[in-house]
This record gives sequence, structure tokens and C-alpha cells, in this order.
Amino acid sequence: MNSHSGLSLEGKGFGRVYKRKPPGSDSVKKNKDERQNGAMAAAMSPTVRNPTGKLDMIATNRSLGSKIQARSTSKHRSKEIRPPLVGRCSKKSQGTLRLQDVNNKEYWKNLAQQSDPSRQKREMLDYSVIIPQIKSKIQAFKAQLKGGVVKEVQQIQQPMRVLHNLLLIAEVEKLNDVGRELRLPRVLFGLIQDTVESSDFIKHPQSIPVLQEMITVVLIYWEKNCAWVEQEQSLEEFTESFKTILSQPNLSRLVPLAACVLSLFTQHNVDVKVDVEHLTSLLKTLVLDPCEPHISPPSGWGLCDGLLSLFLDALNEHENGPLPLDLNPVFFLNLCKKIGASLRSATSDSDFCSADGLYSFLSALLFAFCKDAYLCIPLFCDDGSECVYALGRLLGTYCLHLFAKGNPGRHRVDPSHNTLSTLSCHLLCFPFALDLPPHTMSTVLQLYDSCGIVTSLLQVIQTLRLQLLELPLSLLSRLLLCDSPRSIDHLTKAASCFFLPSWDDQLPASSRQSPPTRTASSLLPELLQLEILWEAAVELLTLLSGIARCPSCPLQLYVETSVLQHALAHSYEQIRAATCRFLGNLDPFRPLTQHTLKPDIFKAMINCLNDSCMPVRQVACRAVGNWLGYIVAGLHMDRPSEKGIHRENWCIEKQQNKQTYSDIEAASDLETLREQRMEEEERRWTHEARRTVAMLVTLICDPDALTRRYCCAALGNLLNVDGAISLLLEENVPGLLLRTACTDYHSAVREAAIGSLYLYSQQDAMRQVLMSLDASKKLVQASQHAPPQCDYQRLIGQLTPPEKSTA
Repeated sequence: MNSHSGLSLEGKGFGRVYKRKPPGSDSVKKNKDERQNGAMAAAMSPTVRNPTGKLDMIATNRSLGSKIQARSTSKHRSKEIRPPLVGRCSKKSQGTLRLQDVNNKEYWKNLAQQSDPSRQKREMLDYSVIIPQIKSKIQAFKAQLKGGVVKEVQQIQQPMRVLHNLLLIAEVEKLNDVGRELRLPRVLFGLIQDTVESSDFIKHPQSIPVLQEMITVVLIYWEKNCAWVEQEQSLEEFTESFKTILSQPNLSRLVPLAACVLSLFTQHNVDVKVDVEHLTSLLKTLVLDPCEPHISPPSGWGLCDGLLSLFLDALNEHENGPLPLDLNPVFFLNLCKKIGASLRSATSDSDFCSADGLYSFLSALLFAFCKDAYLCIPLFCDDGSECVYALGRLLGTYCLHLFAKGNPGRHRVDPSHNTLSTLSCHLLCFPFALDLPPHTMSTVLQLYDSCGIVTSLLQVIQTLRLQLLELPLSLLSRLLLCDSPRSIDHLTKAASCFFLPSWDDQLPASSRQSPPTRTASSLLPELLQLEILWEAAVELLTLLSGIARCPSCPLQLYVETSVLQHALAHSYEQIRAATCRFLGNLDPFRPLTQHTLKPDIFKAMINCLNDSCMPVRQVACRAVGNWLGYIVAGLHMDRPSEKGIHRENWCIEKQQNKQTYSDIEAASDLETLREQRMEEEERRWTHEARRTVAMLVTLICDPDALTRRYCCAALGNLLNVDGAISLLLEENVPGLLLRTACTDYHSAVREAAIGSLYLYSQQDAMRQVLMSLDASKKLVQASQHAPPQCDYQRLIGQLTPPEKSTA
């Protein structure tokens, strides 16, 4: 068969076969006439006006006839080559044109422009023509590489750009067709390998842009179609060329791109075998050498994403070994400074580090801190360090734009804002786990304050998934403990609504906000439900306790009575203890809390005095003792002429209620009802207070010294509760306190017992009982061997009769 009789260009993925027709058919009838010129021009038109391939040839020839004739007759005008359209000319003409166009630079340049995804108006291109042409260019370039002579380096660059564009705009089905036709990405891996190994090609100034296009196409195809990995039996062979790029100085501009590809291989358990020291050196160059221009990866990747991912994988291989020497504070300081600067910029783009890169960076930093916790000190204290600033930005809601796009090619890690917030919390907690000098801790706290860590933590607590709340709640509690004034100031400005009632719960369903605002009141009952959330519930109660402990704090604390009762009877002992601790710091008669803390809460708290868990008994004893003091002060039991619930606490409610009634008689009836209600409330408080006597007596011999100390103090506060003296005498409380003051081995317990006995000695009935027990003599004997902090003398003087004192 004559070799010139036909040429087959088959598109496997498109089901088309293009052949030259035998001579003597169309060429005899229409040899070089105007109609052929019209068909050729139509075939080279840059746009597709009819995707189905059916076009009105008469209309086309009429509209373009004059221009075509002018082009065909002019010898001095260059022929304009444009991308092919669907079905505009005969198969013979198409075949001839493709052979001519495939080697035409202007053709590929126009095709690259027409396929550019950034074009606002883009029409369909004929993949069945373009893809075989790209395949032909790849094969020709590969043959030249193997022959050792590349005639024109740029002959592959524009086809790669076209393929780049087509992959970006292709739908799934079309993408799969292209992959099958070109055998992607295997053919590209082979091409990159041949290119890197060609010393002559690498010396050419255009070698870097060509390799850039090839590697970029690999990344784009991989991210849009991960399934190819499952069809390959061995992936290791594809990594060699990219490791070569990392090691060759003349290819250093391509390092970010090559590292991105290698990081994708590691996610499929491929060991790329790049050591930590080399990666550290590459990262230093990337961060510290601004004069070295690097080629950025495609959209969705940060400049250092690939290197940071490889760096994290290499560190994990040293899990059981010491931290590499190159990973010193200076290295991390420079990296933090660069990342902080990128987050601080007005646009705050992800060119340097995307969400994936930030995940790798924070994970690597956590790895280093776990190996050497004191590594965090220079990062959190040195002047010019951006570490705390960067962590604060990632902790809050300032960088949500980083998560607007997903990365379908990177399945192992899909970092969300929640993930980065949690990692930032981990890192910010490290200074509080160390025994730092006061001036160092002061510097850390100052930096946390200036970077708004408290405000960021509050944002996290109000938005983060429930399963992730434990850590930010714990960190906020620690900051409140170590830096109360500034923390309270930040919370007051940013979090006043968080501690108020959840008003959405009181509205009908149709009127509720969507989504409802998260408050402490709405959050606590959720955290009490599932076991996985119980630790977070403990941290929330601890936070509330820390706020309640600050007497000057203007924040209003509100938690439903039923929720507190549930927490006091919870099956998890740490929740019971945290609830008692929180309540112990509250004054039930303060205007901000009086409408939520009722005798029912006090009753439930008293029941915790018999708890089987020692820490629960301990904090319950302290809380009950505090409330006994508040009850005495709030009901004015210590001043008989002023008995009754403190009227000032009820003035607001009284004024509001009086405004409801316009006539004096109605207001008088309301006042009578209020008085009756207050008297009933007072009786309930008093009843519960008396009930504590029998329960506290059992704790005066508790094995825990702190529980005994709180018990002695609580028994002292019971003295002024109405009707409590007879119960105290019935339980022989004066005798028990006297024995404790004289014999307890813990000095703090003795001091508490002595303080309560001094209060008892000022009450006639109690003083008589103590004198009948020969308390003065026993106390004198005990004082001879007591530690100096136990002040027996004042109590002894109070119990000594006047005549003996004079003698």
C-alpha cells in the first residue's frame, strides 16, 4: 500500500478516526478552488459556534468569502493559524491542516489564549483534534531528548500550557478521556525524568519554564483525578526525577513544585527518602533568601506547602529519636516571622502558605515542643517573634478565607479552621506547663495580651465543635488565673453576652435566631450529656468559677437551676467537684445571681458533703461554709433588729412590680404577697442551713486535712444561723472543735478550729459549755507544743475567768 495514501490520527478517548482520502476523489473535483479555501479558514477559526458540529456552510462561506479570497491571493500577508473547531470542513482538509498546524508556533500561541480559563467569554474547543496534536508534540519532544538533540526547547512549552488550560476547564468525563488518550500522568513522569536527565537540555535558559509547565500539569491532573494511583503497581519509580530537582542547585527555582508532587506521593505511603537536614536547608533558603526567585505552585498550593509536608513526614520518622540539631529556635523564629508576616498583610493571601502548609507547620512545631518544651520560650518571648501573633490569628476567625477552597488531591489532611484552632491552642498551652521565672511568665502574658489571645479564645469557644472545646476552655481558664485583670478586661469587652441567659430558649420556635447564639447557659447542658464532652464541661465550670472568684468582675453569670442540680448529681466526680467549686465562689444574695441561686441549689450542694469522692467532699465543704456565711449576712441573722432578706437586693424587682399597678391598693396587696414570699424563702434557707450541722460533724475527722479545715470554718459560720445553736450543742460540736484545736496534726486545721472556737466563746451558751470542758487548760497545754502560726492566746484569754486573768 502506498505510504502516502493515508495517515491515521486516532483519538482513543474520543472515538474518531481521521484519514486522508485516496487521490482522485475530492481533490479532482475541487482542486484549489474557493470552496476549499473557505473550508480551511472555517477549520482554523478560534471559536466554536455550534458544539454539535453541524454548521450552515452556505452562511459561513457568504460571510467569510471575501476575506478568504483576499488571504489566498496575498503572498505578503502571514497566514493566521487558529485552533480547530468542530465539523467545519472535510476530513481531508482537517488532516492536512493538523499536520501543518502541529508545528506552527502561532497556532499553539492562539490555542493557549483561547483555552485560558481566565477568559470571560470562552467557547468549546474540539478536544478530538487538539489532544492528538498534543500527543504528537510529546512524542516528538521525547524522541529528540533521547536522540540528544533538542531543536527547539519551546516546542513543548506551549502545548503543555494548552494541556494545562484544558485540564483546568475540563469536566470529569472529558478529563478521563484526556487522561486515557495521553496516558496521564505516567507519560508526564517519563517526560520529566528524561528532561531532568538531559544535561544539554537543562543548560538551555528555557528549560526551567518548560519543566514548570510539565510539573504544574501533573499537579493539576492529580488533584482533579486521584484514581490513577490505584491503577499503578509501583509509585516509587516516579519520584526519582523530583528528588533530583531538590538536590540540583541549577533547578532550585523548581523546588516548591517538585516538593508538592513528592508530598502527594507520601500521602500514598511512598517513602520519598528525603532527610530532615536537607529539607531544613531548603526551607531556610526559601525563607531567608528573598533574592532567589522560586516558581509558585498552582492555585490552592502555597509556596512552602510541599516542603513543609515533607518536613513533617521526615520529623515523624524521628519520633523515637532526639530532635535534629538544625531545628533550633532561630530556624523556627525565622519561619514564624515569615508566616506571621503573610498573615499580617492586608490581603492575607495564601501564596506563601495555604491551610495545608499551616497544618504541616503547626504540627511540626508541636512535634518539636513535645521533644523540647523549653524550645517554646524564645518563640513566645523574643522581641520580633511573630509566633504568638500567628497563633492568635489562626486561633480566631481572622483567617477563614484560607479554608474557602478544598484540595481534592490531598486526602490525608483536610485542614479546617477547627483543626488549626486546636493546634494553635496546643502550642499556646506549653508555657503554662513549664516552671518559668516570674519575669519570663510576665513577658509571655504581656505578649498574649497584646495579641488578643483571650478574645480569639472566646471566638473559638463560641464557634468550635463541641468535641474540640476542652483545650480552648482550659487555656482561657489558665489565662484568667495567671493574668486576671487583663483577662477580665478582654472578656468584659468581648464576652458579656456569652455569660447571659440564652434568650433564644425563651422565645417561640418561629422567633428564634438561626443559628442560636452559644452562651455558657446553653453550652453547659450540652457538655453534660455525652461522656466524650465531660472534660469540656469541667473546663467550662472552672472558667465560670474563675470569673466568679473576681469580686470586681462586672460580668453577669447565669446558669439554669436545673442544669446546676444535674451537674451536682452527675456521675462524673470531676463535674460534681467543679460545680461545687463554681458555686462556692458565688454569693447567692448578690443582685447578679439572686434570681438563679435558690435554696434548692444549696440543698443539692449539701448532699455532696457525703460524696464518696474525697475531692468532691473537699470543695463541697468549702462551698457550704461560704454559703453559710452569705446566708447569715444576706438574712441579717447576725443583727436581730434587721432580720429578713436584704431589701436592697430586691429593690429593682419591687420597683418594676409597682409600676404594673396604678392604684395604691393593688400595690399594697403585691407588697404583702412579696413579704410572704420572702419569709417563705428565708425559712427555706434557714432550714437547709440547719441541716448541714449533722453532715458537717462527720467531716471533722475526715482523712483529708483540707476537708477538715473547711469543716471547722463552716461550723463557725453556723453559729449565727437561727436555731442552729441547739443543734450544735446536741452534736457536741464545741467539744469536737476543742479536740481538733488541740490534737490535729495539721497546723492549718488547728488554726481553723481555733478561729471557730473564738466565735463560739463570744456567745454565752457556747462559752459556758467550753468552760465546762476545761477548754482553757487544754488549750494552754496544746499551745506549748504548737507551731507558731497557731494563735491560742487570744482564745485562752477569752475563756479565762476575769479573776484568774487578773491573778
